[in-house]
Amino acid sequence: MQKTVSARELKTRLGKYLRAVRNGATIVVTERGDPIAEIRPLESTGDRDEARRNKLAALGLLTKGSGLPLGRFTAVGVRGRPVSRTLIEAREDRF
Repeated sequence: MQKTVSARELKTRLGKYLRAVRNGATIVVTERGDPIAEIRPLESTGDRDEARRNKLAALGLLTKGSGLPLGRFTAVGVRGRPVSRTLIEAREDRF
């Protein structure tokens, strides 16, 4: 569905027209009766992202993962006082 709206009307009721675009409408913006712009819904970003990943993989710039989780990481033990205490002391002069 395509709607035509003047730039002034669009500025006044932007929220209304953005809702229409979200629902699939295309808005043609006019200035003094001449079409100057078109506002339309974006393609699904998931599709675009997947296409980009496929292109990068085809160029050898990306290696796709297997999709399996990496597994658990073990925490590294650190001796001494907590980092949070050091940060609090370093920032005391800011308050």
